[in-house]
Parts: sequence; structure tokens; C-alpha cells
Amino acid sequence: MRIGVIGQAGKAKNELRTAVELFLADPEIKQVLYLGMDGALERVVSEWSNESLREDDFLVRGATLACEGSADAIEALLGEDRSVQRLSVVRRLPDPPARAIEMLEKWIVLAVHDKAILDEDDVANAHLIVYGKANEADFKRFGPRAFLTPGPLSKGKVGRITLRSDGHLDIDLLDLLGNAVLHEEVSPSAAKVVITS
Repeated sequence: MRIGVIGQAGKAKNELRTAVELFLADPEIKQVLYLGMDGALERVVSEWSNESLREDDFLVRGATLACEGSADAIEALLGEDRSVQRLSVVRRLPDPPARAIEMLEKWIVLAVHDKAILDEDDVANAHLIVYGKANEADFKRFGPRAFLTPGPLSKGKVGRITLRSDGHLDIDLLDLLGNAVLHEEVSPSAAKVVITS
């Protein structure tokens, strides 16, 4: 299972669409989290949906292709439809001070826009903290905790969290072509929950 994370886009609308397409092309991605608070994701997804197939267009094109089209043309049409349906895995963070929490088996991944809103309990009970407000992409470990930010999207990086079959997490920073520019592994022995009162 994989989660993609995208930093604040601001005016980098084309980069945001590229980042979303990069993650949607990966069938192991189960969720894409947009870590910005700027409304850019809503604008890009709305434009994308408007460009995409409407149901009537899909049915007309499908009927035409069924009678006259090649197998490749039919597959291309179905691919467009699958692509639009995959947009449902793209989510933005809730408005502050809310946090998004994802469970990857025993791993607790906490996602926020600004890590400054986190309190001691938040940090103590999360294994991986993912945040969007940053000047640069970064990954840091502090004991059993790890912090990941893809930085602003204008810097051309996104993050990917992969739960491996052996229980380890792979943390990657990728460029917008999907090439890893940083790779870190977090072992299950670091996955301990601390309960504070």
C-alpha cells in the first residue's frame, strides 16, 4: 500500500496536475494527500473533471467505438474513464487545527499543513508526521519518530510512503518524473505508541 503526499502548490497549477497524474498512474497508491491550504487542488480537480468525459459523451463515444472502433481505441476510452474514477483517491487536509490520521497496519501517519499546531500528544502517538508548510523537501528522524515534508511543489518534489510486505515503511522523495531523490527505510521496531495523560 502506498500514500502519495503533495506540498502546497500555490501558483504551480501545472506541477500540481503532473504530481496528481504521477500518483494516479501507480496502481499501488491508495490515497494522495494534498498538504496545502490554498484551494489549488479543488481548482485543478474541477478543471480536470470539466475536461474529462461526461456520462453522455462516454456513452456516445462508447457506442460508436463498439461498432466502428479498434480495440486500442476502446481501451483508450476505458482508460480515460478509469483515470477520472481514480481522482476519488485524491484528498486535501481538513482545515486547521484538524489533522488527518492514516493507519498503515501498525503505523500511525499524522498529516498536517503546519507542524507548529501539533502538541506533545500528537507527536508522541504518531510514527510518521507528514507536513506541508516548509521551504524545502526534508526527511528527519527523531528517535522512533520521523518527519517528512515534500516542501512547496514549486521546488519539484513530492513524497511517497510505502508499506512493504515485511512491515517496513519506505519513505521516498520523488521528482515530478517519479525518480527517487531520497530514499529512507523505517523499521517496525520504531513503531511504538506512547500513551500520555
